[in-house]
Amino acid sequence: MDYNIYSKDVTITDSMKDYIDKRFSKVSKVVNEEKVISMDLRLSKVRAFYNVEATAHLPGVVVRVEEKGSDFYTVVDAASDAFERRLKRFKERTRFKHKNGIKENLELVPSQFEEEQSITVTRRKRFTIKPMTEEEALLQMEMLGHTFFVFRNIDTDEVNVLYTRKIGSLGIIEMNE
Repeated sequence: MDYNIYSKDVTITDSMKDYIDKRFSKVSKVVNEEKVISMDLRLSKVRAFYNVEATAHLPGVVVRVEEKGSDFYTVVDAASDAFERRLKRFKERTRFKHKNGIKENLELVPSQFEEEQSITVTRRKRFTIKPMTEEEALLQMEMLGHTFFVFRNIDTDEVNVLYTRKIGSLGIIEMNE
């Protein structure tokens, strides 16, 4: 499977690259390589801790995991295992929903970019809000591993925010324009 590796404060040796290739080759067993639009691995090191972030763009959904730890190989193992679990869960949920009459491909492919502004704003993201159902928004939120997700409700044509509450249940904020 083809993917791009971006590193910050980490020198990637050939043995590290081979290990990453070995661990993330399992992804192609879970999902067809033709269905993966792009895949990125971001490796960074802050003090003695490694951070591995894997992001895959599939038709209609972005799947992302992030793992941190002090041992590079342990962090790569954890990230690849979590990534594989998340892809399997996505595959199962879309297959289940497809059987129940909900279309298989979600309609959200956000174009995201980061931009540093001032001291108070450290990160800015932009994305296109596409119409989707609450169920599709929930699936997208789970695949990204976020605690909230902004979407346009296909039923009401209003912008909604789906979020995880402190007690573990879900909430929706409906915004009138």
